[in-house]
Amino acid sequence: MSQTITIGRVTADFELQTSANMNNYVRFGLAEKIGYGESTRTQYLQVWAWGDDAKHLIKGKVKKGSLIWVSGQLELEEFTKQDGVTTDKRLKVILDNWGYIPIGKPKQGDAQPDDEPEPEEPSYPPSGEIDGDREVLPD
Repeated sequence: MSQTITIGRVTADFELQTSANMNNYVRFGLAEKIGYGESTRTQYLQVWAWGDDAKHLIKGKVKKGSLIWVSGQLELEEFTKQDGVTTDKRLKVILDNWGYIPIGKPKQGDAQPDDEPEPEEPSYPPSGEIDGDREVLPD
């Protein structure tokens, strides 16, 4: 079993569905950018979320274009294309956790680095006093 964590954009809006066994699920595409510079390309994964994970995605208002991270079990699956004849392979992730990736500027009222309080100056004993736990210092 392979575990994966990936970041990508949701490729389409989705809705909660029910399987033949009466289990709730959502299935959606995730577009992940891989490579750097001129060799950057997009890799597509299919993500399946079941039960509470599916409900949390819906409640979290994940939609087309949302930038999220997902983690889960990675599988290479063979499937038949829409023409009914051609077979291909795709990467499939069985979701076990997810979250939004924060992007853009912070909203008004959010703490920003400039708003952090200044650290307090350390408190030193007044000059001329000696710490009683130490040996007497020479003059």
